[in-house]
Amino acid sequence: MCDAAKKLFLARGYTETTITDIAAEAGVAHQTVYFTFGSKAAVLAAVMDSEIVGDLDTVALLDRPQVRRIPQIRDPARRLQRVVAICCEVTERVAPIYEIVRSGAADPEIKELLDRHELQRWQTQRTLVGMLDAAVTADVDLGAGVDWMYALLSHEVYWLLVRRRGWSTQQWRRHVADQAARQLVLTAHPRRSSS
Repeated sequence: MCDAAKKLFLARGYTETTITDIAAEAGVAHQTVYFTFGSKAAVLAAVMDSEIVGDLDTVALLDRPQVRRIPQIRDPARRLQRVVAICCEVTERVAPIYEIVRSGAADPEIKELLDRHELQRWQTQRTLVGMLDAAVTADVDLGAGVDWMYALLSHEVYWLLVRRRGWSTQQWRRHVADQAARQLVLTAHPRRSSS
């Protein structure tokens, strides 16, 4: 049902898509959609959750193997590269759906979804930047680093550069990686291979 809802939300927008439309696209009764999700806003929330992790598995992003392996990377530059790569992948997947959420933010349920998602996104950034703790210089304010990464990897910046200005996703990824390396200044540790 999430795939059907995503298709319709992207094609028609949130407001124009109904539960009945989602049910028809998914090949189920509309009562099934209500029973499973409870509301159209909850369907959109489920779509966003699946886009964050890239599948319908219920394992949270921070509990996934590719994230849990980050602290084992001994080379600070490679550790930062991995954090940035994971964050870029999430932003690319979620950005189109995020625009739909923003367009429906006048709806109280959607505003609450947007606020909840943004808090979750910042908390995820805080956890990921925390994995760089030993890899950044002592004079880097990690709180400011989290806020900076939160802004740099925002859907708004992605949308402006890729969708509005025509950057390729590769250009955007290089920009994010370069800026992250500049802002989260790495210590001068000798390069070591990841374990």
